[in-house]
Amino acid sequence: MRAPVAVIGGGLAGSVLALRLAEQIGGPRIELYLGAATRGRDATVASGGLVRGFETNLDECRLAAESLAELRRDPALAHASGYQESPSYYFLRPEVDPDRQLALLDGALSGSARLVPAGQVARALGLAPRPEGTFAVVEQYAGHIRPDALRHYAVTRATALGVRVRQEAVASVAAGPAVTVGGIVRHHDVVVVAAGAWTSALIPVSLRTRRIQYGVYPLARPDLGCLVDDLSTLYGRSYGVGSVLLGVATSAWGAAPGSDRPDPAYVDRVSEVARAVLGLDGRLPSPRWSAAGVDCFADEGGLRLRAIDNMPGVFSFAGGAGSAAKSVLASSRLAAATVCVAASGQPPQMSMPPGPVCRELGDQASR
Repeated sequence: MRAPVAVIGGGLAGSVLALRLAEQIGGPRIELYLGAATRGRDATVASGGLVRGFETNLDECRLAAESLAELRRDPALAHASGYQESPSYYFLRPEVDPDRQLALLDGALSGSARLVPAGQVARALGLAPRPEGTFAVVEQYAGHIRPDALRHYAVTRATALGVRVRQEAVASVAAGPAVTVGGIVRHHDVVVVAAGAWTSALIPVSLRTRRIQYGVYPLARPDLGCLVDDLSTLYGRSYGVGSVLLGVATSAWGAAPGSDRPDPAYVDRVSEVARAVLGLDGRLPSPRWSAAGVDCFADEGGLRLRAIDNMPGVFSFAGGAGSAAKSVLASSRLAAATVCVAASGQPPQMSMPPGPVCRELGDQASR
């Protein structure tokens, strides 16, 4: 029997979307193509998994806050994703006004977020002094997940609900819509390409790839929590006993999908930035180990469903880059609602208000 909906991509976005759809319209109506050859080299494996409610973009903040709220209210989902709660400290650029985001967070995660002078936060954490007049958003409810664990949970649940999970990689996507796998053309009512950095190789979509990389360093900073400095792009968190995870944004645009070999030159950049932000007396120690991957970035909008021009019934669900782990629960819920409508033969409504349109993962996970 032909499955009406095909989801291409076994990363975090595709796996969670497939589960959302299975809960809404039934697993046997969904096919999920994992592309098994790429799974060990994708951004889901490389992600550091930071989660919080705050984002400087208001729409992305809403999705991150709703995702975190869902994660925190469902113990089974939190356990399956390896959620560990710790405070978040987000140091803002001077020009950023976070008032609307703070109001949003107060509704979604009441009592979690507050605006604090950056210098006060830096002193409390033992960091270097901050520029005068700058601020930080401090969140009580934040932390990190293991994106690969959430991916595994989603695929396992989707399989249990009847989703046909295929290991093969899709060679091409055509109008129709149709996919070609192993030389065989398969037709569907809706095709969603959620293949991360590989997405633009299958469909015409405006996404750019960039290397992401971080290291785990032998540095005892147990009170670091989850740290983001928008001025330097440094991010990190405490990592077990006596270690921290640290990274900075790279400039490696156009990186080849699946490239997972760490760049040694990047370590020097991290050491330089970390020394300045963390207030270290000397050079940052060499990392115990490093992780690298390639993800895709959208010009705007982050991780969301996008209709593909001149290809009715074909969508992309990608572009979240580093924010995918933070927003995937809410983004996939909205995406699934649109796909459900498209699969029923009705014109899809791409602009949808946030809300529990499709059943939440927690409805299944908590049973």
